[in-house]
Amino acid sequence: MAPRMKPQVPVRPQAIRSRINRPAAPFAESFLQPHQRPVPIPIRPPANYQAKPRAEPPQPTRLWTPSQQPAPSPRLLRPGGIQPSARQGGAGSAAVVSLSLAHGWIPPGRDVVVAGTMLKGGLFYVGSGMRDVAGNGIEPALIDPTLSVDLGNPDWQGETMGYWPCYADISPRARAAYLAWLVGGRVNPNACIGYVFLYFYGLERRLLTENPSPTERGVLVAEIRRLLGLYRTNSSFRCYAQGLLDAVAIGDPAVRYDQPPPEAPEWSYELPMDLKVGLGQLAVAGRPIPAEWALSWYRHHPDTHLRTPALRCADEFLELFTTCYRARFGDGMVLKPNKARLSTSYYPASSGFRGNVDLKNPALPDVGRLSGPITKLRDLVEGVTGDLEPYSRYLGRNPEGADSPAALALLPEGVTHKPSPETEALWFWAAQSIDGAGRGVVSAQELIARWPTKAGKLTKADAVAVAQLLERRGLGIEPDVRFGGTTPTPTSSIVVFRRAQPHVSAPSTEYPAALAIISLGTLVAAVDGTVSEPERKALRELAIDELDLSEDERLRLDAHAALVLAKPPTPAMLRRRLESLAAPRKAAVGRLLTTIAAADGQVTLDEIRMLERLFTTLGLDPGEVYGTLHAAATAPDDLAHAEIAGPRRAGRKLPPAPAERNRAATLALDPERLAQTRAESVRVAAELADIFTDDEPVPPPPPPVGTASAVGLDAVHTRLLHMLAERETWIRADFDELAGEADLLPDGALEVLNDTAYDRTGEPLCEGSDPIEINQDIVKDMLG
Repeated sequence: MAPRMKPQVPVRPQAIRSRINRPAAPFAESFLQPHQRPVPIPIRPPANYQAKPRAEPPQPTRLWTPSQQPAPSPRLLRPGGIQPSARQGGAGSAAVVSLSLAHGWIPPGRDVVVAGTMLKGGLFYVGSGMRDVAGNGIEPALIDPTLSVDLGNPDWQGETMGYWPCYADISPRARAAYLAWLVGGRVNPNACIGYVFLYFYGLERRLLTENPSPTERGVLVAEIRRLLGLYRTNSSFRCYAQGLLDAVAIGDPAVRYDQPPPEAPEWSYELPMDLKVGLGQLAVAGRPIPAEWALSWYRHHPDTHLRTPALRCADEFLELFTTCYRARFGDGMVLKPNKARLSTSYYPASSGFRGNVDLKNPALPDVGRLSGPITKLRDLVEGVTGDLEPYSRYLGRNPEGADSPAALALLPEGVTHKPSPETEALWFWAAQSIDGAGRGVVSAQELIARWPTKAGKLTKADAVAVAQLLERRGLGIEPDVRFGGTTPTPTSSIVVFRRAQPHVSAPSTEYPAALAIISLGTLVAAVDGTVSEPERKALRELAIDELDLSEDERLRLDAHAALVLAKPPTPAMLRRRLESLAAPRKAAVGRLLTTIAAADGQVTLDEIRMLERLFTTLGLDPGEVYGTLHAAATAPDDLAHAEIAGPRRAGRKLPPAPAERNRAATLALDPERLAQTRAESVRVAAELADIFTDDEPVPPPPPPVGTASAVGLDAVHTRLLHMLAERETWIRADFDELAGEADLLPDGALEVLNDTAYDRTGEPLCEGSDPIEINQDIVKDMLG
């Protein structure tokens, strides 16, 4: 027969409180035998349970009243430790703690019964009378099984909870809800945050004051991270949980830099301790900082931020940053340990600490205080961000066009992106257009039909993007607006050609002179319908051999010559380019033309006629062609006996030809004399190079003050917008001067312009602090 239970004797709450306030006396604790345990009451709330207010029951369920305490056990739990006597509840079941204690920590993996309910997994304190860390009262996290628990009416909403809860002080209803949360696996995301904090207090105490084993330490840290994932939306808990993780990370002996760095938040006011530990370990070991750790350092630093391109194009930014970082620092920056040691101060959430907890690791330097590495990283990040700005602006206007030909063309070198079928088709067409000579002349309409344009024509920005896209596959286009060429039109021709490594994406200082020589020389040499190999060779010698050009630029010049041959400029086009020149420069062009014509050592009658027409276009006397040729490139003796085929011109006398020479249709030239004029011709070509490059578009004049704006700006800000549109970048001093001229405060003007731009386009007009970068695409949108 089972032993009879002693009748329950009600205990006044005042009596229980007086025991708590007295020094803890050892008392025996063991768990009820199965026939003694009350039937557990289901206390897990429904997912959307809303507690209805109800009056306190006159006799709340009490557990562990004196009448129920078992006889004292000879084994007592030491304060701060545990002396378990595990009893298996069956095969494969978890160990259930059966011990005598005053108070103690229930380690991970252990179960305990409180209020007739099994609390699984441990990681909390159970007992009676344990003092808090400050020694001023009862430990807030201590689950005292002698206190009453109202299992019939749990306070799910935490309405009876105070700001700094203590298990000994909360109501029996709150204790029931708290134990229910523990029983439920501590996973209910809708639980009152006070219950989460009550559990968190115990984790704080264990980690900060009791030096758990490395294994248990890992379990505790993982548990905090789990809670942080569940209750991150509560800013208070997020702050304390992250702070505790930082505090305990300072003493973690594990190598941190072999793992991924901490993820960067949206903003940060200080470096996380996890990051500081990893950087300090790298400095002590003399190891280079990996690219991902360097970027994490930069993003967490309170004095840095990422601009829109880096955030909008996060994957591309990371890839390009990694490439540029390794190109500049090799395996990574190597830090020299500084004198400052790693330290931190943590203010616990638990009221049982009564103040800060200061922690220090004398073995690790606090490299987070160094400013030099951040300066280097800032320069690198700004460069990478600037390279991504065109791509970012395109995505801002075309969010769904990340893999389009126009978007991929704007990606800088070092960024990979899977091309779209349209992009692959364009590359295939361009490669198929090239013949065995490495180039091919095609209609520009074929290119335009393969480019994503709504207007049926290319803008200048489109032309730049086409050239950049072809360049990614080792191909080039001529004309190329980056080298002074015109924008292809549906009726024009283009040349697609193979490029040489390394690719040159901007003209060198000598390229415009070579372009002028090739343009004029091809025009003169092709007057008879073809350019002979000697003429081609002579032009290359004059335009290329005399100049320091890369192989890629030489191939571009060959492509340009093919383009001139395919569609020579009309006299009207030449007149339009040449008539604006001053008289001295026109004379210089005439000398250059004669030198080019004589480059192959002879001048044909057709070439002389072409020179006369060009002299006429220049406004020069065509009769001076002969004199210019003779003065520039002939030997005296040969000139005296030279004769040009065709009818004689009035007013000109030539000496009789020697009997031994046949009448020729060419003018013989002295190679030595010709070589002497080449250097001067190159200089002249450099001076005249601008007539063969397109002028930059002139920005629209600023409107007069008082003109209404269609973009929400007043007249003064509209005028400032037009002035800013004249440049892509402004140093801060110049911008301040512009704003001052408009009687505007610089910072206020920036705010008005950017706010208006955001309202219209979703992007800022002005980016950066010094220099200030003007988004020209936004300018166009704002100006309609």
